[in-house]
Amino acid sequence: QSISGVELKEFDSKKSGDYAKKKQRLFEINELAARYYQQSLVSNSHVQEYVFSKRKLTKQTVQDFRIGYAPGGGDALVSILKKRGFNERELSDAGVTNRFGGDLFRSRMMLPLMDPAGKVIGFTGRILEDEPNAPKYLNTPQTLIYDKSRHVFGLHLAKDSIRKQKRAVIVEGNMDVVSSHQAGVAQVVATAGTALTDWQLKSLARLTETVVLAFDSDKAGLAATERAIPIAREAGVELMIVTLPGEAKDPDELIQEDVSLWQQAIETA
Repeated sequence: QSISGVELKEFDSKKSGDYAKKKQRLFEINELAARYYQQSLVSNSHVQEYVFSKRKLTKQTVQDFRIGYAPGGGDALVSILKKRGFNERELSDAGVTNRFGGDLFRSRMMLPLMDPAGKVIGFTGRILEDEPNAPKYLNTPQTLIYDKSRHVFGLHLAKDSIRKQKRAVIVEGNMDVVSSHQAGVAQVVATAGTALTDWQLKSLARLTETVVLAFDSDKAGLAATERAIPIAREAGVELMIVTLPGEAKDPDELIQEDVSLWQQAIETA
């Protein structure tokens, strides 16, 4: 018994050591990818035009959220990462390649997804020009370090503000978070799409007892809000609902119109 116990322990610690090493490699890949995308944005004027003029983002915001650009080629990122000693299996495990082994993200504005400590764990890529067959947003698939049901976008930048304001505001879109932070309303985070999970609410419950939902005012947004009610009860948070005033479809639109309307909507939730 005791001998096998020792063997099992050794086996377990080896396994958890391998697991930690594997995760570390994935963090490294994602960090290098983020830096590469940031470099590509700096050296690409038509993307800068989109980011700074069309999306009206400031340099500070682009730095804070580490926004970048994935070029349109086939495997620029893959070849850089392979030169750095990462193999195809690791790149696939990190979620940066497509099924043919080339770059997953191409010709997209890149928003890194970060854990609460600010480590890059994945990406959302937004297409620059809406095309009929291409999805507007493309996300990193589930990996060892990225689980969309547990991820809260922008949490590493919103933490202090959530504590201070004693409320967390949850929106649908990552760009809503970016616009809101840029406009000085920083207690705002997003969930991937509209499905709010127990995990996400519990990670916010560590910072505040009050969670304000500001999902889009369409059918999907309303349905998601209804689904969130029992989950919030379970997680022990007080749930408040924002009604967007006027014609605004989402917080981003409202903020472009007038940030004080957005602040008011949050305060009167």
